[in-house]
Amino acid sequence: MKVAYIVSSLKISMTFVVNELEAHEKAGWQILPLVSCKPGPLENLSEIMVKWNKQAVHRPSILVQIGATLREVITHPIRFGKILFWLVTLLIHSPLEFAKALYELTACCCFADKCRRFGAEHIHVHFASRSLSLGLMMGMLTDLPVSCTVHAFDIFTRSPGSLRMRLAKCKFIASISQFNVEYLRNTCGSSVADLCRIVHCGIDAEKFSSVSRQPEAGRIVCVCRLSEKKGLDIAIRACAQLRDNKVKFQFEIAGDGPQRRVLEELIERLNLADHVKLLGARPNDRLTELFSRASVFLMPCVKTPDGDMDGIPVAMMEAMACEVPVVSTAISGIPELLEDGITGRLAPENNVDTLTQILQELLGDMDKIEQFGRAGRQRVLKDFSILENAAKLRELIRS
Repeated sequence: MKVAYIVSSLKISMTFVVNELEAHEKAGWQILPLVSCKPGPLENLSEIMVKWNKQAVHRPSILVQIGATLREVITHPIRFGKILFWLVTLLIHSPLEFAKALYELTACCCFADKCRRFGAEHIHVHFASRSLSLGLMMGMLTDLPVSCTVHAFDIFTRSPGSLRMRLAKCKFIASISQFNVEYLRNTCGSSVADLCRIVHCGIDAEKFSSVSRQPEAGRIVCVCRLSEKKGLDIAIRACAQLRDNKVKFQFEIAGDGPQRRVLEELIERLNLADHVKLLGARPNDRLTELFSRASVFLMPCVKTPDGDMDGIPVAMMEAMACEVPVVSTAISGIPELLEDGITGRLAPENNVDTLTQILQELLGDMDKIEQFGRAGRQRVLKDFSILENAAKLRELIRS
């Protein structure tokens, strides 16, 4: 089967998307990745990420977009008119989402032509953001069915009206968690929630099966984009308490993002430079070394003032696949992966004291670290394998 995939980018934080593309390709499907941004640098990307970036069709120049739009107006005037009517309806619900969709209109015309030449039979979108608006307009131009995988910020920070009218046009909605389904039921109604099917993001767990575990006492790691919802400021404050309690530890954070400067200042202010290190971005295929030496993976996620929060972080799955116990918080879909007291620990959100106590107890119990680690790997193998979850998605697309 031939499927067009729409994503906003194929950068280092989109590992879960390329894992899915790779699984489809191994199953014999032909995939056309359509990326709504310009090509970016390929440094610090894994081999598989570089491969799919090179195969992808990125947003072309503005002149090419204008030419494609004029061609669609002339060759498919009725379908183009349907898009304009839909845009007016979107404007009524959300001027902001209308502006984003309007920005994608000319790219939509380019990508629609690529879909026809490719022979696409279905369009699948990751994130119910402007990528979904792009996908829906392409569906109108090509008369192809459209589906969408919903994650986190793409539904938690959108107006219910614009979210409802766009998701309702999907053939089905792949939700990464049951939490998301219930969130959509409460904000968009049962008609949208009934379109949802649980399809977890997954990882290639076997890739991590050969990791030689040599955990070092007190070594804590985190892999993530440095953004507010990861709760890294809470983690660093807990580290200050661990130091004051004379606990020996080292906290290494791999990743980059908008909060880097804020976190650097916090580390300096709390005199934690000897204990907390920001390692910068690392390719996905270089993470196993970090996980092999870790005793604990720490990411105390929080809900931000604008309502954004994580879904089920893929880095947690990768750590658990390497038998590293995870410490996080009981928000969003995280408890659907991490079972408190079985595969790791869940702390209350924004609670530095309790987080410190959990870390101190766990770091002092290597038997518990080993027990949680083994159980975590089994949890990932059971429900978060990319091969099984990609197969679920393919079955939904076929039907």
